Amino acid sequence: MSEGTRTGVVMDAGDGVSHVIPVYEGMIQSDNIKRLNLAGRHVTEYLIKLLMLRGYAFNSSADFELVREIKEDICYMSININKERKMAQDTTVCNKEYKLPDGQTILVGRERFEATEILMNPSLIENENEGMAEMVYNSIVGCPLDIQKELASMIYLSGGSTMTPGLSSRLEHDVKELYVSRKFKGDRKGLDRVKVSVHDPPRRKNAVFMGASFYAASVPDSQYVTLAEYQEKGAKAFFR
Repeated sequence: MSEGTRTGVVMDAGDGVSHVIPVYEGMIQSDNIKRLNLAGRHVTEYLIKLLMLRGYAFNSSADFELVREIKEDICYMSININKERKMAQDTTVCNKEYKLPDGQTILVGRERFEATEILMNPSLIENENEGMAEMVYNSIVGCPLDIQKELASMIYLSGGSTMTPGLSSRLEHDVKELYVSRKFKGDRKGLDRVKVSVHDPPRRKNAVFMGASFYAASVPDSQYVTLAEYQEKGAKAFFR
């Protein structure tokens, strides 16, 4: 979120958990924070499962890191999952060879987009929670009516998992579709009144750490817990 506006919806997806946090005029709308215990690590685990179904074996902890690299190198988020699945079934466009450190080459096809799809459709791994787009939509419409339009126009991505190619476009598309189906009852002209826009800052992978450093530089020393204090008192240092 830009320093000037201090208003928007932050969609943060890290390694193990995803959050949606609406902020207006610098104030967090705490009643409408959404949490999903699903993020990058789960995408990697699902990719391992999909690759094993193709016949490849990835069982060790070292293999997990290898598959994580495969995910980061060649996986992407489909804009239209049904069209992507049909294309993967009828053509070889989605197929990509990946060379492993030992020189072996594996073929990765529809797994490239099926693995990341769980972020939008957690039901694929039997998770009953809402996906990213629904989290963002429900967070916005749960806020006071007079700030919803402004929030919808400033949806910001944060965290390593949001670096997935295609994610910002898919999120924007799906949030718009939710507006059309739920708020405008199928009338697409409603989107003329509400601008849904997802922003993907280039440094979003480390946005949380950057934000923490800015905050740390602005707070008084009395709010710090030094490393020496923590080593001496442990968690009790936070309750001084």
